[in-house]
Amino acid sequence: MHRALIVSRLRFALFTFLIFGTLSAHQGSKENSAGQHSSNSNTPSLKICLRLSDDSPFSGLASLHVVSPQGSELPGKPTDSEGEAILPNLVGGTYSVEASAPGFVSVKQTVEIKPGHGLEILYLVMRPDAFPDSHSIASFGGANETAAFHTPPGVDEVVPKVWPGVSCDLPAVLRGVGERMTQLVSNLEKFSATEHIEHYGVDKKGMLHSRETRSFEYLVLVSQNPVQGFQLDEFRNGSTDPSQFPAGIATNALPAMALIFHPLMMSEFNFSCEGLGRWAGGPAWQIRFEQRQDRPNRIRYYKIQGNYYPVALKGRAWIDAGTYQILRLETDLIRPVSQIDLTYERLSIEYGEVQFHSRALRLWLPATAELYWERHGRRYYRRHSFSNFKVFVVDTNQKIQRPKESYSFTNASDHDVPGVLIVTPVPSSKLNTVSIAFIVPAGHSVFKTIGAGKDVGIPSDLVASAKYIYNGPEGAVKVDASLATESTLEVVSGPSP
Repeated sequence: MHRALIVSRLRFALFTFLIFGTLSAHQGSKENSAGQHSSNSNTPSLKICLRLSDDSPFSGLASLHVVSPQGSELPGKPTDSEGEAILPNLVGGTYSVEASAPGFVSVKQTVEIKPGHGLEILYLVMRPDAFPDSHSIASFGGANETAAFHTPPGVDEVVPKVWPGVSCDLPAVLRGVGERMTQLVSNLEKFSATEHIEHYGVDKKGMLHSRETRSFEYLVLVSQNPVQGFQLDEFRNGSTDPSQFPAGIATNALPAMALIFHPLMMSEFNFSCEGLGRWAGGPAWQIRFEQRQDRPNRIRYYKIQGNYYPVALKGRAWIDAGTYQILRLETDLIRPVSQIDLTYERLSIEYGEVQFHSRALRLWLPATAELYWERHGRRYYRRHSFSNFKVFVVDTNQKIQRPKESYSFTNASDHDVPGVLIVTPVPSSKLNTVSIAFIVPAGHSVFKTIGAGKDVGIPSDLVASAKYIYNGPEGAVKVDASLATESTLEVVSGPSP
C-alpha cells in the first residue's frame, strides 16, 4: 500500500484588513485620541466599552443607542479599540444607554454626566441570551471499541437549528473573521504543542479495531517571503517523515484549515450564512462554504508517491458572534476523488483559546480534530488532540533557517510545476547518479535534503553537480543550493524527462 500524505496547502501574501463598524474603528492612533481628551479635559465626554464575560472586547454586530436628557438620540464615534465608542462634548445630565446584539441580552443603563468632570467611562457586559430551542450538533464524540462507530451526518444532510427571526449580515461576519485570520498570521511565527493521535481501522459493521497511538512534540513554523507570502512548516519529534504516522498516512497542516476564511482565500469559496446558531454555550454565526469550481484548489490535497491530488471541500463553520473567532469547522468532500479511490472524507476541528503568558497573547488554535475517511474500500478513524501550547518570538529581521545541505525550489507562478532533479556524484566515489521527479505546487517551496538516508542519498561532499529540469516558463521556479562544498547547479526550463 502506498503511503499517503493528507495536507492543507498554503500560499498567501501578507494583508492588512481593516474592519469598521458601529463600535470599532482603526483610524487614527491611541496617542491622538488621548491628546484630544487631554486638550479638552474639562469638556464632558462619555466612552462606552462593550465587554464579554471574560472582560475581553466585544467585537460583534452590536447596536448602541444613547439618549440625551432632552430625549434626542446621540451618535457615537468609534475609537481605535474594538468594542468602544465615544461621545464628546456632552452637556450635564442623565443619559440612557442601551447596547444590543444578535444572540445577546440587551443591556440598559443610565449614567450621570457632570459638567467639568472630563471623560466618563461606562463598561457594559454582553451576556449570551438563552437559545429558544435546545439542540445538539453531531460530532464523532470519541472512540469506543465496544460499540459500533457511526459517522455524523454530512454537511448537507442535516442543517443545525438557528435562531428564528435573526438576520445575518454575511459581509460583516466575513470581514470580522477575516481580520481574525489576518491577526493570526501576523502573530504566529512559531509555536509548539504536545500532539496525541489515536488511530483505528473501521470494519464493515462499524466496529473499531487495531488501535494505534502516537504522541509527538509538535512544532509549527510560519515563514514569510515576497514570493509566496507565507507558508506553514510542521515538524513532529524534529522530523517531517510521514512514516511516523499510523498506517503510513500522515495528516498535516490542521492549523491551516481555518485560513479558508483568510481574506486572500475567501474569493476561492462560495459562502452563505445559515443564521445564528449556538456552539460552546454561546451564540455563533453558522456559515456554509464550498470551493468554487472556477478557482484553483489551494487548501487541501493528498500527496501519494510524489504526486498531488487536490481535494475539493464543502463545509460549515461556527463563528463566535461576540469575537468572530472560529469555534468549530467541519468539511466534507464535494465529490469522490476517483484517481486515488477516495470515496469519503469527513473532518471536524474544534478550536480553543490559548493564552500565551510570555507575550500576553491570546490565539485560537485547534484543540481537537477528528477525521474519518474511506479509500480503496478501507475505512479509518483518527483523532488528534493538542495541549501544552508554547509560542516563540522570532525577530522580524530573523529568517527561518532552512534545512542545511539541501536544494530549494520556489514556484513563483500560479500553476503547479513538475520537474526532475538529477544529482551526479564525483567519479571517484563510484556512487550512482540520483534522479528525483517531483512537483513544486503553485506559490510553494519544496526542499530536497542531501546526505545518507535523505532525499538525495549522496553525501554532500561527494556531490559533483546537479541539474534541475522543469516543465514551465523560464523563471517560474527559483532554485538555490545550501551545500558545504562547491558544486555546480544547472537549471533548465523545458520538457521534463
